[in-house]
Amino acid sequence: MSRRPILIVVILLAIAACCGIYFAIDWMAADAEVREYDQIQSEYSEVVYDDSAGEVDVPVSETDGLPYTLVDFDALLEQNPDTVGWVSIPDTLINYPVVQATNNSKYLNTSFSGNRSGAGAVFADAKNNMQELNQNTVLYGHNMGSGRTDMFGTLLDFNDAEHYAGHQYIQFDTIYEQHGWWKIFAVINHDIRSKEFNYLRLDFESQNEFMEWVDKARELSIYGADVEIQKNDRILTLSTCDRQFYGRNGRLLIMALKMERG
Repeated sequence: MSRRPILIVVILLAIAACCGIYFAIDWMAADAEVREYDQIQSEYSEVVYDDSAGEVDVPVSETDGLPYTLVDFDALLEQNPDTVGWVSIPDTLINYPVVQATNNSKYLNTSFSGNRSGAGAVFADAKNNMQELNQNTVLYGHNMGSGRTDMFGTLLDFNDAEHYAGHQYIQFDTIYEQHGWWKIFAVINHDIRSKEFNYLRLDFESQNEFMEWVDKARELSIYGADVEIQKNDRILTLSTCDRQFYGRNGRLLIMALKMERG
C-alpha cells in the first residue's frame, strides 16, 4: 500500500476527530447555557394559577386557569442589576428574566449571570422606558437553531396555526409593576430591509399615528385576531431571527396587547 492512500486516511481520521471535538464542545456549551436558565427559573420563580388564594393580582376572566409565574425580583436584582422584568408564555419553554442595557449588543453574547454565552439573554430595547412603558415595548431573544428549543427559538412554533390558537397569551411583568397578561394580535414574518413597517417604533406623535401602525401590523400578520385595540393601549413585541423567508434579514414578530385587569 502506497503512502498516499495511508496519508489520505490519516487526514480524514484527523478531520473526523476534530469535528467530533468541535461538536462535543458545542454541545457542552449549549448544555451549560440551558442549565443556567433552568437554575434561574427554579431559584427565582414559582408557577401558580389565577385562582390560587388571590396570589395573582391580574384577574382577567379569559385567562382563568393559565399558569402564572411569580418572580422574586429583589433576588434577581441582586444577581443582576440590569434586571427589568420577566416574560413567559404558558405551556411553552419561554420563561425568562428580562434585562436591559444601555445598548442592544451587550446581551447578544452575555447571559443573565454575566457569562459569555452564545444564547445571550432576553433583553428589552435599550430605548424602552421600563418604568412607565412606552406604547410599544420590544423584547429580543435568540433563535438558537440547530434543533435547540431554549431562548426565543420556540417562537417559531407560532408559524403553525394550531400552536397559535392554543397559545394566545403572554405574561410580562416588570420590576416596577405586575402587568399581567398580554393577548397576541399579530404574528409577522418580517424583512428588516423593508420600510413598510417599523416594529421598533416605541412611541407615536399622535393617537391616529399609533392606530395606523397597529393597522399595518394587522395587515402584515399571518393570522387575523379578534382583539380590539384602543388609541391609548400598550403593545408588547417579541422579536427573534427566522431565516425561512428572508434569510439572515428575517425576523418573527409576536405582537400582543396589554389586557385590562378585572
